[in-house]
Amino acid sequence: MELHCDTCGQVRTFERPPCPDHSPANRADRACTGCGTVVAIAPVILLMDRRPRVLLRRPSHRAA
Repeated sequence: MELHCDTCGQVRTFERPPCPDHSPANRADRACTGCGTVVAIAPVILLMDRRPRVLLRRPSHRAA
């Protein structure tokens, strides 16, 4: 995966670093192959507007 490395100042290849503590292989960490800077890549989260919708209604003109 190629990303911009802030330390190197250019686009570099990022790979999953070796894991000494045997944590799961599906980690999102990637390390720059040039300088070794590690970045955590977060999954894309789709945010939904869960507020209740407000319906605007015209006032009814009823005869009293």
